[in-house]
Amino acid sequence: MPHNQKHTYKLYYVDGRGRAEPIRLIFHWLGVEFDDHRMQREDVPGVMHKAPMRQLPFMEIDGGKITLCQTVSICRYLGKSVHPERWLGGATKADSAKVDMMADGFADLYQMAMIAKYTPDEAKEAAMANYKEKIGQKLEIMQDLLKKSKGDYFVGKSIHWCDVYILGVLQGLDEFDDGVFDDVPDLRAFYLRMRHLPELKEYIGSHWPETKYKE
Repeated sequence: MPHNQKHTYKLYYVDGRGRAEPIRLIFHWLGVEFDDHRMQREDVPGVMHKAPMRQLPFMEIDGGKITLCQTVSICRYLGKSVHPERWLGGATKADSAKVDMMADGFADLYQMAMIAKYTPDEAKEAAMANYKEKIGQKLEIMQDLLKKSKGDYFVGKSIHWCDVYILGVLQGLDEFDDGVFDDVPDLRAFYLRMRHLPELKEYIGSHWPETKYKE
């Protein structure tokens, strides 16, 4: 553990990206060492008694002195607590609210995609049609918010934890829906720019599958 790291962290999830991937990205971006506990599905019931809401992902801090669940909540906690002097959760109350707003908005997009992805076969066609009808408009709205921030990131000119969380969501959309960012060039540029952050490039290069958007 790095000498300046005050706490230990253990992240519980299945052996896949899914809802834990934004948390992993936050850890790597912050330079925090953590136990990435990736389980086989048959092993999940044996740890669920530790999970506050009996669901994955969840994270133990200092051997379980604190246990948190919910992806956005964990990302927010890490973004605000690990390097508080960097104001990664927003330097003002208004900026902090905007950071939360952007994370919650992209969480909705991820949920929309996952509903379509995991709908049973007998209803899959209708679910995919509903997703395809809505996703383009939703991404255009998010792209407009990015433009209005007048910087490279979603809340002003400096990076916040929500930007790294959003990268994880965009990866999930990219993997699920080939060509999903074709009509949103500014959002696509954000995605590619974030993929190449020095703190994340090595992890992404060794853990993410190749897709249409890689350069």
